[in-house]
Amino acid sequence: MNPLEAPYPVFLLRGEEVVANALAQGLPLPQGETLEVEERSYQVVRLPTPEGTYLLLLETTPLAIRARAYQSLLAVLKGLLQHEEPEGLLQDLIREAVAVVPGAEAGSILLREGGFFYLVAQEGFSEDLLGARTSLEEELAWYGLGVDNWLKGRPRVLKGTEIRHLSSLSTVEARPAFFEHGRLLEIQATLGLPIVLEGEVLAAMNLDSFSHPEAFTPLSLELAQAFALEAALLLKAMRERQALQEKARTDPLTGLGNRRALEETFPQLQAEARTLGEPLGLIYWDLNGLKALNDREGHAAGDRALKSLATALKSLSRRRDLAFRVGGDEFVSLHLGLSPEEIPLLIARLQANLPYGVAAGGLCVGEEGLEEALEEADRRMYRAKGGP
Repeated sequence: MNPLEAPYPVFLLRGEEVVANALAQGLPLPQGETLEVEERSYQVVRLPTPEGTYLLLLETTPLAIRARAYQSLLAVLKGLLQHEEPEGLLQDLIREAVAVVPGAEAGSILLREGGFFYLVAQEGFSEDLLGARTSLEEELAWYGLGVDNWLKGRPRVLKGTEIRHLSSLSTVEARPAFFEHGRLLEIQATLGLPIVLEGEVLAAMNLDSFSHPEAFTPLSLELAQAFALEAALLLKAMRERQALQEKARTDPLTGLGNRRALEETFPQLQAEARTLGEPLGLIYWDLNGLKALNDREGHAAGDRALKSLATALKSLSRRRDLAFRVGGDEFVSLHLGLSPEEIPLLIARLQANLPYGVAAGGLCVGEEGLEEALEEADRRMYRAKGGP
């Protein structure tokens, strides 16, 4: 067989003469062991013969794309191992996915919070799309393959008319950001993957093509699934970090926020009260006789008393109220919108529902800091106990 008749590009070097077969027409003469032309990659095999040296160009594009994809995934994983912010790594991930997944020209990651998905990372769209929200029902409809496939994380590709149909099910009024900033009506093909961790869909990743309905190949789906798996690892890291942060802010006995949580929350609620023009009530609570109870009946009895007070604070709280355990027998509650006249009523209501004695003192916070407000509330509580 004449190598020039091979079903791949071939050059024949014969002295100063260069002969190219039909498939090599338009390709540059390779100078090394590989050749990169636009989006194609070739391995160059040199075959010396009596009539000259043949250069056989064996296409390795899928292998090269896979290599670039896994290099990108390793870079993101390295960032995670070096304790970089998982939220920022999600942006890196979608950027790399768009760069290496064949057919992708844009992409986005939507993070699930309750019954909604919020767009937290994007590439190829306007930054105004960040924060856009879609419901769980809309996301399932956009996915289109049913709940079973959704929970298994199976990829799906939608094309031209299918995209137009599903887009028509969401009105511009319902999802304005996706129509205005998400180029929804320009998309020719979209590759979607639920990001699943431990049987739960935590996010959704979409890769989009504006050029052709057949933009995504089997290789595109393979690599997109690898990126989705990496996204699941990032979301797992985010969950673990959030759990650690929550643990550091929570009193283990009562489940209330601790002193650190109070210090973080107080300035936020104070600023919110100032913005809304509403009062912010602060009440300091003290469980009477805890030491005597521990000495008399044991620490288990003391723990039950502390939990009872915590439960009472939770049951009396309105939606905008928060409670914290700040010491052995000391608690603080914050009440946005609670007037000075309502503070003694709330204290009396809680005291009437507890089998233990509880002293309390409260005030409406102005511009003072937390320590100053706590000192004043503590003085009022001491007076309520019968002190000077």
